[in-house]
Amino acid sequence: MVFHDVSKYCFDWLNSQPHVKEESLTDWLLYNVSKSNSKVFYQTFTRNEEAQNGSDWEWWILTQSYGISRAYRLLVQAKKLHSNGDNYPLISYSNKNGMQIDLLIQEAKARNALPLYAFYSCCHPDINEQCRNINYISESLLKWCSNCINGCYLTSAIALHKKAFSVPRHNISEQNLVDCSFALSILDKLWDENRGAYDLLSGLNSHYTKSIENVSGCVHNYKQLPGYVKFLIERKEEDLSWLESEFRRDVGSLAGVVVLDTRQDLKESR
Repeated sequence: MVFHDVSKYCFDWLNSQPHVKEESLTDWLLYNVSKSNSKVFYQTFTRNEEAQNGSDWEWWILTQSYGISRAYRLLVQAKKLHSNGDNYPLISYSNKNGMQIDLLIQEAKARNALPLYAFYSCCHPDINEQCRNINYISESLLKWCSNCINGCYLTSAIALHKKAFSVPRHNISEQNLVDCSFALSILDKLWDENRGAYDLLSGLNSHYTKSIENVSGCVHNYKQLPGYVKFLIERKEEDLSWLESEFRRDVGSLAGVVVLDTRQDLKESR
């Protein structure tokens, strides 16, 4: 229960240090997950404050099923929610390159990646609202961790864009955003011996292909992996600080790349 434990600690940290920034939360979270699970590893890059792609991190989830290996590509933008007041400005945030959420969705389309937001929050979700709002994840999966204490939640940038901008300007509360997101703890299901990984990833991929025109999904085969991801997978124990300069064009303004490798566990469970 690695993600559950770390997300609970994230909740505690948010309560004890209310002024901590999302950059520090993300670095702390990834560090602790990677220390707790050898199947999670990451590489940080130099942050670009005026990001052109709208995302903080690129996540890769590696799977193996019936002898077929696949990689799911996600682009993730982290936001710390305001506990009191309107969160609309966070969603509509812009820099000189445009509105961040638009840049994230555009870049995800170019990379065949699913655009997600990671929300840091101490708010407790309403499970019934989550089940009503999130139709791309099974109700049983959402309810699996309905009693978990989480400080981080994930939501589709595509669904969020529709929620925020398909109607006139309105206040968006922390509770409202958390009720449209799923708990980080659900990622523990990626290593479940049952159908957890398939249910979650196929649901996310189906949501993506149905929501955006002219995309083939966020699923990649291993021949399609970028060079920096291949090096990270094959040489994760080495110092790979040179990756950023070597693959600067591919990395762009990403803050880092994360790999969640479920292949061995899934293979051994059958």
